[in-house]
Amino acid sequence: MLAPALLCAAVLFCAPALPGRAASAPKSLEQLRKDLAEEQKYAEARKQSLQRMTAEERKLDADLAAAEKRILALESNLASERGRMLELGTAGEKVRLDYERLLDEQKKTEAALARTLRLLWEIDRRRAAGGEAPDREQADDERDFAWSEALYAALEQYRKELDTGEKKLAEAAGRREKLSGEMRRRLAAVNAEKSRLLKARLSYDKRLADIRRRRGDAESELNAALKLIGSLNFEISRRSGGDLPAMKGRLPRPVSGSVKVRFHPDAEPASRGLGFAVAEKAEVRAVAGGKVVHNDVLRGFGTVLIVQHGTDYYTLYAFLGACPLKLGQEVQERQKVGTAGYYPAIKGPGLYFELRFKQKAINPEPWLASS
Repeated sequence: MLAPALLCAAVLFCAPALPGRAASAPKSLEQLRKDLAEEQKYAEARKQSLQRMTAEERKLDADLAAAEKRILALESNLASERGRMLELGTAGEKVRLDYERLLDEQKKTEAALARTLRLLWEIDRRRAAGGEAPDREQADDERDFAWSEALYAALEQYRKELDTGEKKLAEAAGRREKLSGEMRRRLAAVNAEKSRLLKARLSYDKRLADIRRRRGDAESELNAALKLIGSLNFEISRRSGGDLPAMKGRLPRPVSGSVKVRFHPDAEPASRGLGFAVAEKAEVRAVAGGKVVHNDVLRGFGTVLIVQHGTDYYTLYAFLGACPLKLGQEVQERQKVGTAGYYPAIKGPGLYFELRFKQKAINPEPWLASS
C-alpha cells in the first residue's frame, strides 16, 4: 500500500468560462461534450474548405503558367517568321542587285553595238556612193562585222538573263508579299491571343487574391476553432476527472492487454488493483483527465505515476518502463503517459493499476469499460 504522504493535497474544483463562450453559469459536462463535437465538426468543415481553396489556387496557378507558356510559344513562332522574312528580303535584295548589274551591262553593250552599227552604216553608205572608206582594209570590215555579231549575241544573252532576273524578282516579291500577309495575320492573332490571355491573367489575379483572402479567413477561423477545441478538451478532461463517479463503467482501460491480477485486498499478498499482461513497451494512457502529483521510483513498484482527478480520486500506474511527465502537469483522458515495463508478478511486460478514493483503494474493474 502506498503511503498517504505521497499523495498531494486536493485542489479546489472550479470551472472557468471557456473562450468565446459567455455564460452566466458553468456548463454541464454533457453540454461541453456537445460543444466540442460541434467545434470539431466546424473545424473539419474549415479544413475541407481550405483543401478545396488550395486545390483551386493550384489550378489557377497552373492555368496562368499554361497561358504564359502559350504567349512565349506564339512570340517564338513570330520571331521565327520574322527571321524567314529577313532571309527572303536578303535574297530578294541579291536578285535585285544582280538584275541591276545585268541591266547596266546590257546598256553598255547596246551603246557599243550602236557605235559599231553607225560606223558600219557610214562605211556601207560611202561604198554605195562609189567611194572608198579612208584607211580601211577588208580585214577591218570583217572584224567590225564579227564584233557586231558578238554584241548582238551578248545582248540576246543579257535579255535572257534579264527575263530570268525579272521572274526571280517577281517570285521573290510574291513570296515576300505572301509571307508579309501571313505575318500580318499571325501578328493579329498573337495580339488577339495576348489580349485574351492578359484579360484572363487579370481575372486569375483577382480570383487568386479572393481565394487567398478567403483562405486566410478560413485559416484564422480554423485556428480559433482548434484553440477552442483545445480549451474544451482540457475543460472536459478536468471536469471528467473531478466528476469521476459519473464515468463509472465507462472509463477507458489504461493499457491494452489481459487482466492477470485482480482486486483482492484481503489476499496474501494483498492486491489493491489490477495487473495487466501486455506487449513489450505497450502504451499506457490516462483513464481520465487530471494532474500529475507523483512520478518517481517506489520500492516494490518500480516507476510509479499518480494522477489526481478532482479532489478525491487518484489513479496509480506502476512498473512503467518510461514516463516523461512532470509534477503538476495536466493530462487529458486517453493521453499517453508512458510505456509498460517489467512486471514481476507476471514475469514479463505489464502494468499494475490502482484506483483510490481519497486514501482508500477501490476495485477498478467495475469502473473500466469492457475491453
